Amino acid sequence: MRTVETEPLEYHRLLRGSANYRWWKPLMLLLLSGVYFGIFTVLLTILFVPIVMLVDPEYATDLTTGAAEMLDTQRPISVLMSLLSIIIMIPSVLLGMLSTGMRPVGRVWSVATRIRWGLLGRLLGIALLSVVAMNVTGIAVELALDPASLSEPAAPSLREFDVDAALLSMLFVVLLVPFQAAAEEIVFRGLFMQVLGSWLRSPWFGILIPSIGFALAHIYNIWGLAVVGLMGGVAAWLTWRTGGLEAAVAIHVVNNLIAFGLMASGFGGETAQTEDSGGPGSLVGEIVGLGLFVWLTLRAFDRGGHGRSRIDLQQVPIPLPIQPAPADPQPVPPAQPLEDSPRG
Repeated sequence: MRTVETEPLEYHRLLRGSANYRWWKPLMLLLLSGVYFGIFTVLLTILFVPIVMLVDPEYATDLTTGAAEMLDTQRPISVLMSLLSIIIMIPSVLLGMLSTGMRPVGRVWSVATRIRWGLLGRLLGIALLSVVAMNVTGIAVELALDPASLSEPAAPSLREFDVDAALLSMLFVVLLVPFQAAAEEIVFRGLFMQVLGSWLRSPWFGILIPSIGFALAHIYNIWGLAVVGLMGGVAAWLTWRTGGLEAAVAIHVVNNLIAFGLMASGFGGETAQTEDSGGPGSLVGEIVGLGLFVWLTLRAFDRGGHGRSRIDLQQVPIPLPIQPAPADPQPVPPAQPLEDSPRG
């Protein structure tokens, strides 16, 4: 065995730098991560059934009859359960990597095999500015397209607004959304991109295919799906371009915190996550906000001197030299009998 360096591996190719890489290991990683996620989901369901029956027994009945949404900030237990059901993706992926020998498992975070906290901190500030611009632009465009909506009365709510429930939901949101957003990124921009990248050299397969799946995983109308798909595609491209998940996590965390905050406050007359998630204005706002985020992110990344690729060390077998076969020994002639000496 001898130690060799891999070629410089970009983020989507990082699994190829793990020890004893084989083509089937990424597929096994995908399957085992799904198995672990299924196990954690069952355990979480078993844990929450008695809690729901104790805290909000009407919630399960309302879900069955369609009288309640899966996530409603007026029902804090639904927020807690929904966020935790996504957060368990993180240990599922990390355990899958450990089980398949994809060490160090931190390669799913970045080319530095860890979260680059300094970069993440700077990008959170950039994400806040971008998401504010995104929402302001979206609201302005919607009002410009439909000025009459300002005078329309808000839709009557079937439940009286509960301030305590909204505050408790926001507490869960502030504590758990960073983990929930990171969990979605570690799967859609991490696991899927790296599995595809281990087989396909072009990053576009890992950028576009998971982004479509990310959009279809949400229950939104056509405008909402377009917004989510665009954000997923931009987050995936930035993950490849910056060599890590920090940009994707930053924009996802800030976007979800603001979205949940608006939902919990009842802004727009809706406190639950529904299929109706806006119109063309939201898409225009998304384009403006994401454009600003990409521009500022690339400037911060290039100035920070961060790397985009990684070189791993691997042990490879050295083929033994072929030894020439020994030559056949020459046969020894039989000994000749000695003749009697002539007698004199």
